[in-house]
Amino acid sequence: MQTGDILLMLGEGPLSELIAWASDGDYSHAAVVADGGDLIEAAASGVRRYPLAQRIADQTNYHFIDAYRMHGDGGGPLDAADLADVLAKAQSLLGIPYPVDQLALLGVIMAVRGKWPVHPWTRLLVRVALDHALPDSTDGMVCSEVVYRAYAECAAAPPGRLAPEIVVGARGTAPFPDIDWKALFDEVWPLLRPEGRQSLQAPRTLVNAMRSVDLSGAGEAEGSLPAVSDEELELARQGVLAKSAHGVVAKEGADALLRTGAGPVDRTPNPRLVSPEDLADSPSLARLGRLMQRASPPAGR
Repeated sequence: MQTGDILLMLGEGPLSELIAWASDGDYSHAAVVADGGDLIEAAASGVRRYPLAQRIADQTNYHFIDAYRMHGDGGGPLDAADLADVLAKAQSLLGIPYPVDQLALLGVIMAVRGKWPVHPWTRLLVRVALDHALPDSTDGMVCSEVVYRAYAECAAAPPGRLAPEIVVGARGTAPFPDIDWKALFDEVWPLLRPEGRQSLQAPRTLVNAMRSVDLSGAGEAEGSLPAVSDEELELARQGVLAKSAHGVVAKEGADALLRTGAGPVDRTPNPRLVSPEDLADSPSLARLGRLMQRASPPAGR
């Protein structure tokens, strides 16, 4: 591994599974390799350094970790000066708060891809996630934004020369993941604003009254929940795109591009709307291989 390598991983938990499903990919988190045996990533405490070896050994919180490397001019490796610029930019982001959490990342991906689930509980969750993804007055950022900005906004000349090219492929048809609903509500609850908790209180109360693995009696109760239409989801989606100033996707037929896989969509994307899977799909990056694969499920799971 070298400074500037990009790590893409699938985290443990149903929210990570939803992020991977929504992005038609395999990943829910991203980080960039720094110096001194560290990586730099967005975490709950803010953008931070974290020991690389400790992350690679973590088979409790991550299913697998893959490594990618940015191409230089002509497809060759980046030179030392470019890598130093990438590291300097990544380090400049250290300490930035991370209120844009995994629920917001799900909302960001849903806004870009417009891929609506069928299950009524998930539609409610997506509606809340879209509101959660709206940009606020802070400098908080999603995990993949940290990685993208380290390259796109570094001091390498001319400006933007190292920005990974972002393309958007066709919407996938992978089946909806087999979600542990109780675990999902437990995971997202601390992330929710008061209005989000109000929206999701009814299904959470219902699922807490059942065994998390047996929701066979939930069908009738689902009919009493407020229905979330495609039109409502699309309106919320456009609100996220408009407030994120993601003009190309919002105004130039992103739906057609997503259906046909005819990207690239935007050569200068809004960094907040870049997902881990966007980085994996970038023609600017080459996959090096898998650094860690969980040998078996964590104890007790």
